[in-house]
Amino acid sequence: MKIKSPLALLLLAATSMSVFFGCGTHSDPYQFDGVDWKGSNSGTLELINGSNKDMVLFIGQTPAPSNLLGGVRAGATITHDISKHVSDFAVGGYAILRGVSKEEYDKYSLEPQKARIEFTAMVTYRGGAKYRYNIDLNYIGDNGFRVTNKGRIGMELRRNSPDGEKVAYLPALQVNQMVYTQTTEAFRLFPVYVFFQKSTGEVSTLRSSSMFEGVGVAPRPLGPNQSLQDVYFPNDETLTWDYIRGTLKQSAAYITVVNNIINQAGYVTNALSRRLLSQDGWDAIGSGEKLVYEVESTEEGAGIGLIINFYDGNVPIPVLKEGEITSPIIKNGYNYTITVDYLGGGITDKANYKATIVEGSKRDISKDIESL
Repeated sequence: MKIKSPLALLLLAATSMSVFFGCGTHSDPYQFDGVDWKGSNSGTLELINGSNKDMVLFIGQTPAPSNLLGGVRAGATITHDISKHVSDFAVGGYAILRGVSKEEYDKYSLEPQKARIEFTAMVTYRGGAKYRYNIDLNYIGDNGFRVTNKGRIGMELRRNSPDGEKVAYLPALQVNQMVYTQTTEAFRLFPVYVFFQKSTGEVSTLRSSSMFEGVGVAPRPLGPNQSLQDVYFPNDETLTWDYIRGTLKQSAAYITVVNNIINQAGYVTNALSRRLLSQDGWDAIGSGEKLVYEVESTEEGAGIGLIINFYDGNVPIPVLKEGEITSPIIKNGYNYTITVDYLGGGITDKANYKATIVEGSKRDISKDIESL
């Protein structure tokens, strides 16, 4: 077809240019930055970004182009596939996750090891299992302090108590890792060692009452003329690793919960007062799921009233040993299994459900620690 009118030719040219450049004008500005912002529906690592920064994620001790996992937008939730970054995905393991802001990544995309690391986390993986991690706004900011882990096991830092919220994760022998905060409010840090036992695929938490007292930290604004506090653990720098590992003890019981209730998710609670998070970071246990929870007790054992909540708390199911009516004795370091079943009858009557706990063996990781 011939177009004879000059005006028509101009209009056609303008339309063609609009079509050609339109994608660039209205497309995702991150489309060509080399970062996967879409994730994978079949992935096993779910990330919830509660911060106000878009984050670029790396797997491993040091960010590098070769271990770029992907990104998660501020306020978004995404699932990434970690399997291509590890060699033992089928049997399971753990990985160090480092996060840098999109702004930093744009500056140092070819040399990401130079970028400011906003957060560090330990994440686990296993074929068929999922893990959730929350990026906490409280620990993404322009104030901070430095922390050193002198131990040979990775360490979680928890706020104001050993059971407090997780502030940061330090890999073994990590030196001068920056921890950032939103405010300059002081608080206490309590370190908890987190050990992954490859032979069993189990995660254990270890503490030592003889040396792991909390350390007060005072975050300060970042800047060239501002001195930052340096913190190290253990806080007695004369202690050797041989001494440290000799004082470590299991800090919790490890309870596997199996939810056999059809079509209903439930919450594992400590006597209805507090919902427990699973080791994988989940706040609820879905129908047919099997999750591991940590419950703090003592080495000698104590009666602990666990309750599995269904229907928004209208059907609370107490956890009991078979044939008993009192709270079960739970001991630190032991494995337990709770099986939740529906017995039939009215679904609103808690008497028609049961949650039975069975004590298993005590975890022994002493040989694994001795080899470190």
